[in-house]
Amino acid sequence: MYKLLFSILFFSSLTGIAQIGMNDWRIHFSAFNAKGIAQTDSDIYYACSNGIVNYDLEDNSIDMLTVTNGLSDLGISTIDSDGSTVIVGYDNGNLDIIEGNTITNVSWIKIADISGNKRINAFYFEEDLIYIASSIGLVVFDNAKKEIRDTYYPYTNPTIYDVSILQDTIYVGTDDGIYYAYKNQGFLNDKNQWQKKSNLPVELLNEDIQHLEAFGNKLVFAYDSEDFNADSVYYFEDNVFNTYAANPVSITNLKSNGDELIMCLFSSINFLDASMTTQDLIYTYPSLGSPNPVACVKNGEHYWIGDQDAGLVRATNSWDGASLFSNSPWTDGSYRMDIQYGKLVIAGGGLTHNLLNVFSRNGVYVFEDEQWTNFNHLTQENVSKDDDWDFVCAAVNQSNTDEFAFSSFSKGGLKIVKDGKTVSEVWNTDNSVIEAAGESMAITDMKYDDRGNLWIVNKGLEPLKCFTPDGAQYSFSLGSAAKDKIPYRLMIDQNGVKWVAVTNAGLVAFDDGGTLDDPSDDQVQSLSTAEGFGNLPSLFVKAIAQDIDGEIWIGTEEGLVILYSTSNLFDGDFGDYDANPILLTVDGEVEKLLGETYITSIAVDGGNRKWIGTNSSGVFCLSPDGLTEEYRFNTSNSPLISNNVLDIKIDHASGEVYFATDKGLVSFRADGTIGDAKFSDVTVFPNPVEPSFNGPITIQGLGYEADVKITDVAGNLVYKTTSNGGTAVWNGKTLQGNRVQTGVYLVWSGVSSGKGKKVAKILVIN
Repeated sequence: MYKLLFSILFFSSLTGIAQIGMNDWRIHFSAFNAKGIAQTDSDIYYACSNGIVNYDLEDNSIDMLTVTNGLSDLGISTIDSDGSTVIVGYDNGNLDIIEGNTITNVSWIKIADISGNKRINAFYFEEDLIYIASSIGLVVFDNAKKEIRDTYYPYTNPTIYDVSILQDTIYVGTDDGIYYAYKNQGFLNDKNQWQKKSNLPVELLNEDIQHLEAFGNKLVFAYDSEDFNADSVYYFEDNVFNTYAANPVSITNLKSNGDELIMCLFSSINFLDASMTTQDLIYTYPSLGSPNPVACVKNGEHYWIGDQDAGLVRATNSWDGASLFSNSPWTDGSYRMDIQYGKLVIAGGGLTHNLLNVFSRNGVYVFEDEQWTNFNHLTQENVSKDDDWDFVCAAVNQSNTDEFAFSSFSKGGLKIVKDGKTVSEVWNTDNSVIEAAGESMAITDMKYDDRGNLWIVNKGLEPLKCFTPDGAQYSFSLGSAAKDKIPYRLMIDQNGVKWVAVTNAGLVAFDDGGTLDDPSDDQVQSLSTAEGFGNLPSLFVKAIAQDIDGEIWIGTEEGLVILYSTSNLFDGDFGDYDANPILLTVDGEVEKLLGETYITSIAVDGGNRKWIGTNSSGVFCLSPDGLTEEYRFNTSNSPLISNNVLDIKIDHASGEVYFATDKGLVSFRADGTIGDAKFSDVTVFPNPVEPSFNGPITIQGLGYEADVKITDVAGNLVYKTTSNGGTAVWNGKTLQGNRVQTGVYLVWSGVSSGKGKKVAKILVIN
């Protein structure tokens, strides 16, 4: 019925996001996807779709609560509290109960053998009972016993949006008007014990009533219209029907707070007295603009607001209010990414499987130094709400990370940021070599090369384009097979060759010969499914990556292959540029590595391991030769939030691996970083190692595949290993598996071939 999970272990920082430890996860959820707000005597809980922002009222610290450290699920739909117990509801019917430092998961609704929607919509507390308004009925939960007591069905197949108790009567707002029953009456799971509220205007009798609240001696409720600013608020007082004087409104929430009713509307929060008269309102946030509230609670003199545009807001009135947490991506949407020297840029749009528009206006999000900056039509003058949708690609200039570019599958064209802050250049069909694809400009991927040239792929007669730092523009043909087909991926290899995955045409390699303005030395080679001419498993190539050894790893809709040598790519004979699968022998049978798995993305870490994303099986991390599975992550065995992984990028300085999925962005701190042959900045963390620390101790900044020895101060060998790229980890134990004693330990590191040594110190306290 329920399961006690574990004590909440928050990772804290003033910004709400902290760099994570080795082998830890974090969910980068949007604080602007607000779902509700709740309070206890000591904390404010601001719920968003994929996580909760926890504000400690005593020390003013902010923590994040997600599936990585306590929550049982994603897709939060609502949250509420009685002042001590906090309950969280999910779209799939799951429930989490937060009491102090403990989370109890109640999965009865989620796992119940009931078809259809199970969404949790609202809660009502009465002593130890919690009434749960859900899309399967009214569920009664006994919090003292941590068990479901009963489920009430006011009518056949009910959808219950809200619940409240006035005096001795339970009222529910449903998709078929208002129903009620006396709470002490028996057999309330029998629909015949419920009555429909009939003294309403005819036009309201069978409508959606999504907000309903007992306030003093009144039952206040709202009708939600499909039209903007056309909602209506009504109330019963002594069973007499009344209309709220300020109708029409655009309502998002009703909350009774003692002798005041908090009414969240589009662009304001109104505070009503017992006569349903507005006594005060918050209609603006200083320096933030108009409110867009989802929910509001009051604690002391402050109102705490969950806002779609401002995140977590604390205010006392329209002249005293501030956002306390908005450091997050604009939405949970993520599609493609690029990262250079710690700057991560995420295109938040998307396309369907058939490469059609989804018309997302999520924009682009930049993550650097633990801070998020959002680029969209609300923050940038050169991003249009009407013309810019489905941003699907982004690139960071490795020579100058203040410069980055992004573009879309829309009318808006190519956007370039030069100073890290403002879109200063916009290129389209009117002022550049970009070609039109119908009414849009289908720009699907882009990369900067090591000279600062920006390369993009764009559906048209000449799909490959180049924008140079000095303002020149070039356009290149990729052969007849690529004309007017949608290019899907672009990769630039160590020799400057551009690899373009072309939908239903395989893979095209292009070499400009180092002379952008001289086409005479250009070379083009196409790889198809034909043996001897590429040997790809499918013409739908979805991922391309080059590893440290120069091999090209190619992921398709029907499996994975590797092009082991490119030396004869442009002038080779039959079969010289064929790609091949990795073959394994399993139970006497020869099988292809990953079989016919749909590969969506490939990234190579500093240890030359391959991180492979799929469309339904999560993530595989393979050894450098591909023969050993080092990690396998999916939604069942890890905090990976979806098995549909759209893109993977790696921060080679820290080893953090970012996964863009169809449900949002998540990252994992792995132990593979780029090696530093000079050992110029070897770091060890944590340092000192406290007695309570049980995780791996990370040694970073080493040379590639460096030998690492750990000794005590007397020179006795304690542990030895080899770095994975530039990172090695130590479990704090001896080679015999015993935890080391308190003391100072020395880290000696040198490359396995060549010269180089470095000494670091670790203080271990046990």
